[in-house]
Amino acid sequence: MNESLLHLYELQKVDKKLDELVESRGELPDRVNELRKQVEGQRSNVAQVRSDIKELTTRSKELSDESSDLREKVDKYKAQQFDVKTTREYDAITFQLEDGQRKLHNNVESIGRMGIELEQLKMDEQQMSQELSEMEQELSESETALTEVLANTEEEEKQLIIRREELAAKVQPFYMTIYNRVRPAKGGVAVVAIKNGVCGGCYNAVPRQLALELRKGEKHAVCEYCGRIIVGEPIAVAVDGETVPVVYEVEVETESEIESEL
Repeated sequence: MNESLLHLYELQKVDKKLDELVESRGELPDRVNELRKQVEGQRSNVAQVRSDIKELTTRSKELSDESSDLREKVDKYKAQQFDVKTTREYDAITFQLEDGQRKLHNNVESIGRMGIELEQLKMDEQQMSQELSEMEQELSESETALTEVLANTEEEEKQLIIRREELAAKVQPFYMTIYNRVRPAKGGVAVVAIKNGVCGGCYNAVPRQLALELRKGEKHAVCEYCGRIIVGEPIAVAVDGETVPVVYEVEVETESEIESEL
């Protein structure tokens, strides 16, 4: 019997069990990963809004301080207008006064706009923080559920992975190349046994001569219909054990039942 094919067939069974373990977890792992991305993105958004609030608050304070200085200067220029001796001095002070008043007016308008923007940012930050809190709660609950699910299958999965590594190391690279190429394309099943002269994967007939050769357990075939690796029954029996024959129960009629029917 071809030992490499034997290990390959068992490898398929191990991988199938691993696939079933993953499927048993449902969409929970994907949901947890998606929630983690959402929470990370929301945290980034909240951090950005808080940074904008801090920056705008600082800028507004700077303008307020600048406006206080401008008011003092404007008041000083107004007072100086009454002390000038020449027209040139008057014009110079008037220019400085008007410039200060213009800057003060612009600052006041800017501070007003910043105040409105700050209020909106604070409302956004409050809402986004609330949403973040809810998302973190959902993530925590989903992670707890996933941990429980993983704990139930952790030991079994660990043993299957160990066995898989042992088997993969014993399979010829040629077979592994075909296996790794076909398995993802065929729903996780790349190796099947011949059953009653048909491919165990797609159930199309295997040529009679090829079926006879597979009975020895030394060769493999590639199904011309589905592309899966087909092994002979001796390999399947060695891994799966003897198949249990189907027994049909036949109800025996009694003599009286027969006479009544007649």
